[in-house]
Amino acid sequence: MAERLKEKRIECYVPMKKELKQWSDRKKMVESPLINGYVFVRPDALQRDEVLQQQGVLNFVRYNGGDAIVRDLEMAALKSIEEKGYFVDGHFVSDLKPGDAAMIQAGPFKGLRGHVKLTGDKEIYTIVIDSIDYSLTLYLPMEVLKKGE
Repeated sequence: MAERLKEKRIECYVPMKKELKQWSDRKKMVESPLINGYVFVRPDALQRDEVLQQQGVLNFVRYNGGDAIVRDLEMAALKSIEEKGYFVDGHFVSDLKPGDAAMIQAGPFKGLRGHVKLTGDKEIYTIVIDSIDYSLTLYLPMEVLKKGE
Protein backbone atom coordinates (compact mmCIF):
# COMPACT_ATOMS: atom_id res chain seq x y z
CA MET A 1 0.00 0.00 0.00
CA ALA A 2 2.66 2.51 1.02
CA GLU A 3 4.68 1.75 -2.10
CA ARG A 4 1.68 2.54 -4.34
CA LEU A 5 1.14 5.82 -2.51
CA LYS A 6 4.83 6.74 -2.84
CA GLU A 7 4.67 6.01 -6.57
CA LYS A 8 1.88 8.60 -6.76
CA ARG A 9 4.09 11.03 -4.79
CA ILE A 10 1.83 11.00 -1.75
CA GLU A 11 3.80 11.41 1.46
CA CYS A 12 3.21 8.33 3.61
CA TYR A 13 4.79 6.32 6.41
CA VAL A 14 4.27 2.87 7.92
CA PRO A 15 6.17 2.43 11.20
CA MET A 16 7.66 -1.08 11.40
CA LYS A 17 8.91 -3.22 14.28
CA LYS A 18 11.23 -6.21 14.39
CA GLU A 19 10.31 -9.18 16.56
CA LEU A 20 11.97 -12.49 17.21
CA LYS A 21 9.38 -15.13 16.29
CA GLN A 22 9.77 -18.74 17.29
CA TRP A 23 8.39 -21.73 15.46
CA SER A 24 8.79 -25.31 16.56
CA ASP A 25 11.88 -25.75 14.36
CA ARG A 26 13.46 -22.27 14.18
CA LYS A 27 13.64 -18.66 15.30
CA LYS A 28 13.58 -15.72 12.94
CA MET A 29 13.53 -11.92 13.09
CA VAL A 30 10.30 -10.78 11.44
CA GLU A 31 9.39 -7.24 10.46
CA SER A 32 5.75 -6.17 10.78
CA PRO A 33 3.77 -2.92 11.14
CA LEU A 34 3.97 -1.30 14.56
CA ILE A 35 0.27 -0.38 14.26
CA ASN A 36 -1.59 -2.94 12.18
CA GLY A 37 -3.78 -1.57 9.43
CA TYR A 38 -2.45 2.01 9.52
CA VAL A 39 -0.61 3.96 6.85
CA PHE A 40 0.07 7.53 7.89
CA VAL A 41 -0.39 9.95 4.99
CA ARG A 42 0.01 13.66 4.46
CA PRO A 43 -1.88 14.29 1.22
CA ASP A 44 -2.47 17.70 -0.23
CA ALA A 45 -6.07 18.69 -1.06
CA LEU A 46 -5.89 17.13 -4.53
CA GLN A 47 -4.35 13.85 -3.31
CA ARG A 48 -6.94 13.19 -0.60
CA ASP A 49 -9.43 11.51 -2.96
CA GLU A 50 -6.60 9.62 -4.65
CA VAL A 51 -5.66 8.05 -1.30
CA LEU A 52 -9.23 6.86 -0.77
CA GLN A 53 -9.29 5.27 -4.24
CA GLN A 54 -6.37 2.93 -3.46
CA GLN A 55 -7.18 -0.75 -3.10
CA GLY A 56 -7.30 -1.70 0.58
CA VAL A 57 -8.01 1.81 1.89
CA LEU A 58 -11.20 1.96 3.91
CA ASN A 59 -11.17 5.53 5.13
CA PHE A 60 -9.19 8.18 6.94
CA VAL A 61 -9.14 7.78 10.71
CA ARG A 62 -11.62 10.23 12.21
CA TYR A 63 -11.23 11.95 15.58
CA ASN A 64 -13.51 14.58 17.13
CA GLY A 65 -15.57 14.86 13.96
CA GLY A 66 -12.70 15.42 11.51
CA ASP A 67 -9.72 13.69 9.99
CA ALA A 68 -7.26 12.64 12.69
CA ILE A 69 -4.10 14.73 12.56
CA VAL A 70 -1.04 13.14 14.09
CA ARG A 71 1.32 15.71 15.63
CA ASP A 72 4.93 15.94 14.45
CA LEU A 73 6.04 14.96 17.96
CA GLU A 74 3.99 11.75 17.76
CA MET A 75 5.37 10.94 14.30
CA ALA A 76 8.91 11.52 15.55
CA ALA A 77 8.24 9.09 18.40
CA LEU A 78 7.01 6.43 15.99
CA LYS A 79 10.07 6.92 13.79
CA SER A 80 12.35 6.69 16.80
CA ILE A 81 10.69 3.46 17.93
CA GLU A 82 11.29 2.03 14.48
CA GLU A 83 14.91 3.21 14.28
CA LYS A 84 15.94 2.12 17.76
CA GLY A 85 14.03 -1.15 17.96
CA TYR A 86 13.01 -2.41 21.36
CA PHE A 87 13.15 -0.37 24.49
CA VAL A 88 15.38 -0.11 27.53
CA ASP A 89 14.27 -1.77 30.75
CA GLY A 90 14.02 0.78 33.52
CA HIS A 91 13.83 1.05 37.26
CA PHE A 92 11.84 3.38 39.48
CA VAL A 93 14.31 5.94 40.77
CA SER A 94 11.92 8.76 41.53
CA ASP A 95 8.63 9.39 43.28
CA LEU A 96 6.65 8.10 40.28
CA LYS A 97 4.21 5.33 41.05
CA PRO A 98 2.03 3.14 38.81
CA GLY A 99 -0.89 5.18 37.51
CA ASP A 100 0.93 8.53 37.72
CA ALA A 101 0.77 10.79 34.70
CA ALA A 102 4.22 11.69 33.44
CA MET A 103 6.01 13.48 30.63
CA ILE A 104 9.20 12.27 28.99
CA GLN A 105 11.82 14.98 29.49
CA ALA A 106 14.80 13.59 27.57
CA GLY A 107 15.64 11.40 24.62
CA PRO A 108 13.83 10.67 21.38
CA PHE A 109 10.37 10.70 23.00
CA LYS A 110 10.87 14.07 24.73
CA GLY A 111 7.60 15.94 25.23
CA LEU A 112 5.25 12.96 24.96
CA ARG A 113 2.84 12.45 27.83
CA GLY A 114 1.53 9.18 29.19
CA HIS A 115 1.12 7.08 32.32
CA VAL A 116 3.39 4.87 34.37
CA LYS A 117 2.15 1.29 34.66
CA LEU A 118 3.38 -1.81 36.44
CA THR A 119 3.12 -5.24 34.84
CA GLY A 120 4.39 -8.12 36.94
CA ASP A 121 7.88 -7.14 38.00
CA LYS A 122 8.46 -4.71 35.09
CA GLU A 123 8.03 -0.94 35.17
CA ILE A 124 6.63 0.36 31.89
CA TYR A 125 5.40 3.59 30.42
CA THR A 126 2.42 3.99 28.12
CA ILE A 127 2.18 6.84 25.64
CA VAL A 128 -1.03 7.66 23.84
CA ILE A 129 -1.14 9.04 20.32
CA ASP A 130 -4.15 11.22 21.08
CA SER A 131 -5.10 11.97 17.49
CA ILE A 132 -5.84 8.31 16.73
CA ASP A 133 -6.54 7.19 20.31
CA TYR A 134 -3.80 4.53 20.16
CA SER A 135 -1.43 3.65 22.96
CA LEU A 136 2.06 2.19 22.81
CA THR A 137 3.85 0.59 25.73
CA LEU A 138 7.52 1.49 26.14
CA TYR A 139 10.19 0.29 28.51
CA LEU A 140 11.93 3.51 29.54
CA PRO A 141 14.38 4.41 32.28
CA MET A 142 12.33 6.26 34.88
CA GLU A 143 14.97 8.98 35.18
CA VAL A 144 13.79 10.44 31.84
CA LEU A 145 10.26 10.90 33.19
CA LYS A 146 8.89 13.89 35.03
CA LYS A 147 5.68 13.76 37.02
CA GLY A 148 3.05 15.66 35.08
CA GLU A 149 -0.64 16.14 34.33
